[in-house]
Amino acid sequence: MEDLKIISLYTERNENAIKETEIKYGKLLNKISYEILRNDRDTEECVNSTYLNTWNAIPPTIPKSLCSFVCRIARNVALNILKKLNRHRAENIYDELEEIIGDNNDPQDIIEANALTTLIDTYLDTVKSRNRQIFVMRYYYNMSMKAIGDCFNLNEQAVRSQLMRTRDGLRNYLRENGMEL
Repeated sequence: MEDLKIISLYTERNENAIKETEIKYGKLLNKISYEILRNDRDTEECVNSTYLNTWNAIPPTIPKSLCSFVCRIARNVALNILKKLNRHRAENIYDELEEIIGDNNDPQDIIEANALTTLIDTYLDTVKSRNRQIFVMRYYYNMSMKAIGDCFNLNEQAVRSQLMRTRDGLRNYLRENGMEL
């Protein structure tokens, strides 16, 4: 079913909206949730909460992209579950970006973080679509290198190389735009 029709079901408060969302995006939501939580039961809870949160959000919100909307909800729910459970993943993927973006939380850093976010978005608009998707899958959806590789028929080393080139390009772009690294 097309996204506009599914959104229409939500606005009509038709419970089939959840069923159609599950049919169309259930596997993706499970993958996003599992990459963050690494636990089947928590993943199931996250996906179910995603459907409920989507039901509660539409209306009043009418998303332009249902896929992006439900993926963002799933990611946020998963991160909240992870925080609630106070578990930490052994692999902290943000270490890969830490040398570029730092790890400070004072008010000046928050202001700089907003500028940094804008620069990162602008830079990502200049890279190839696949490289941008790989970057977002890794650093926004917390997906493993293997899961990303599976999506693009790449081995883990190829994903790692693409991410390294994208990070290097980002580092250079940020320097060119006056960001101190």
